[in-house]
Amino acid sequence: MRCLTYHRVSTTDQNPALAGEELRAAAARLRMDLVEVIEETGSGARNDRPGLRRVLELARTGKIDAVLVWKLDRWGRSSLDVHSNIRALETCGVRFVAVSQGLDVRPGSDAMSHLILRVLASVAEFERDIIRERTRLGLSKARKSGKVLGRPSRKLSPAKAEQVRALRSEGRSWSEVASEVRCSTWAARQATEQLEARRQW
Repeated sequence: MRCLTYHRVSTTDQNPALAGEELRAAAARLRMDLVEVIEETGSGARNDRPGLRRVLELARTGKIDAVLVWKLDRWGRSSLDVHSNIRALETCGVRFVAVSQGLDVRPGSDAMSHLILRVLASVAEFERDIIRERTRLGLSKARKSGKVLGRPSRKLSPAKAEQVRALRSEGRSWSEVASEVRCSTWAARQATEQLEARRQW
């Protein structure tokens, strides 16, 4: 049986190595031939991910017999998308396995497998909604407490540039200056260099 492994991470700082090892071990344990490894970075809420499209294309063209994922929420977060994409695999005669959750959906599988799939997909979507709500509340709280959100401006106003110069003349470090002026250390350095350049002219 030819299989591929699919793993998605949400951000570039996540390391997929451990999940990749578990997926390869699962393929060996199930005595499947691993023909392709697909890893990508992106939101599970999006159903147009290039890696996901590649999986479905290989299924449609009969080049794989099974898809292995580490966990259902790595496949997707929307329960509707998760279910419809697994249905698409089933239609192509392709088996779907979420190795860490013991979920194995085979073409023509029983009602219990589909019930478990629906429950797990709904839980994944619920977790995503909870994270989104916590993020929204956290940002709202930060705004109310006066925190500056988003990336600091790269270019400082002349007044801020003078403030940077004054703080540096007091012997303050670049990080202290940046914190005081509410800018990046790069912006503080650039402002100082521009002031010096203007003075030389």
